[in-house]
Amino acid sequence: LPGKNFLNLVCLLTFFGLMGYFLVCGEGDLGVQLLWAVAMLSMFMGWHLVGSVGGGDMPVCITVLNSYSGWALVAEGFLLQSTALT
Repeated sequence: LPGKNFLNLVCLLTFFGLMGYFLVCGEGDLGVQLLWAVAMLSMFMGWHLVGSVGGGDMPVCITVLNSYSGWALVAEGFLLQSTALT
């Protein structure tokens, strides 16, 4: 994909911007909207990162996506203060 590194950088900076804005003033409906925006950005980044991988490297891509779900589970464990999930 042309310009994929620039797109990755823009998405990363957008993510950090949304995250910082959420931490500063993410109360009520605004906080929910920011979380939805981060979720949409994450789905786009997943589609974009997988789309640039060739067919022979698809097992590597599946492994990376499985790793992301593991990191999400660990983050949930920290959030819920559950030692079983962390």
